[in-house]
Amino acid sequence: MEKMTQQQINEAILAQLAAIQKKLPNGEFTSMAKAMNEMKEDISELKFTLLNPEAGVIVKVNKNTDKTVDHEKRITELEDEFFVLDELVKFKETATKVLWILFTTLVGVVFTMFFKGV
Repeated sequence: MEKMTQQQINEAILAQLAAIQKKLPNGEFTSMAKAMNEMKEDISELKFTLLNPEAGVIVKVNKNTDKTVDHEKRITELEDEFFVLDELVKFKETATKVLWILFTTLVGVVFTMFFKGV
């Protein structure tokens, strides 16, 4: 093995110290602090997306829920209107039958009076 000069030894020691310093908790804490700051920013963006009073997810869900409730109320109202409409159709059919019976009877009476009178 060849003998190293004092400067080469110092450079090797400095290189080793630099490698050790990178692995020390202080270096890890800085990278962890950066990661935590990034997470903090991401969480802030998520909070804004969720809790924005004008266009947040919660506001949109509440609006959607309100519309769903309104649609359900409207469906029950329409069902009631369809029931009334069905009743009116049945009444019309019955009234039409009664009118046809009355008209046929009246025509029969008129013909009988006309032919008996002649």
